[in-house]
Amino acid sequence: ESITKQHASSGRCSYLLATHNTMSSSATSSSDCCVVLVTVTHYPNTSDIRFPLALELCQLAATKLIRTVIVDDSPDQPAVRNALEEAGKGHVKVYQQDKAIYQGKGGALRQAIKEARDLLDTNNNNDNTAICFAEPEKVDIANHMHLIVRPILDGSTDIVVPTRSEELFRQTYPIEQYHSENFANLHFNSLAQQFKGFQAEDAKQIDWLFGPFAFRTSLADTWLAYTGTSWDAQMIPYVRAVRNENRRISSVTIDFRHPKQMKEQEEGDPKWTNKRLQQLNILFDLLGEQELS
Repeated sequence: ESITKQHASSGRCSYLLATHNTMSSSATSSSDCCVVLVTVTHYPNTSDIRFPLALELCQLAATKLIRTVIVDDSPDQPAVRNALEEAGKGHVKVYQQDKAIYQGKGGALRQAIKEARDLLDTNNNNDNTAICFAEPEKVDIANHMHLIVRPILDGSTDIVVPTRSEELFRQTYPIEQYHSENFANLHFNSLAQQFKGFQAEDAKQIDWLFGPFAFRTSLADTWLAYTGTSWDAQMIPYVRAVRNENRRISSVTIDFRHPKQMKEQEEGDPKWTNKRLQQLNILFDLLGEQELS
């Protein structure tokens, strides 16, 4: 399936789910684009174990006709950029991270969001378009983009945080990651219940540690105004949008499959459990203590 815009009589952007074979390449011109996927990359070289996953994401984006913006900070940037754009077959644009303005992973995310907003601005109606973020190794997210953005494009909500289905979460993730992220999700959801925007039935069980999220393009400034340089730059803006701006947030369950290469590389390796503990310590402070308490 692929996502392209179809103008409804109401003027609201809806989308047509169609097979790649029945769609012309003109369907993904910027004037027809209502959804952009953004991600950020950094690879020591093109032999990095995660680089083939980024290539696979670009290939899938091309198959699904998903416009994709990547901000890259790899040392061998030309080689990485050329390989990713070639895999994307015209649907993927790679920008070098401008570290004078955008620092860290959070800065790269903001740069990608800005570029995506500029692309979507050709529609002159940002309330009817959406930006979706996912890490480049989460290849399967492209297979579920239509489910993630649907509540935004049909006007039901402003922000969507997809939730991993329980069975596939447990089966396809490193077991340590499954437990640590479940623990963190329980903690943050408990804290968030004090805010009205997180009390709706479809907002009570946010999958905070999953990573991907989508938002109405008109909310881009909420992310662009945040200055965090790490994982917090993904989550804190949507907390502030819900808490301070009364924006609507929803969760959509998807049958996401984590790459088996990731599970094989990380499961049972204390290096990765230490990294996840460090991540939780950062988020328990910046997200939990400073934003949700």
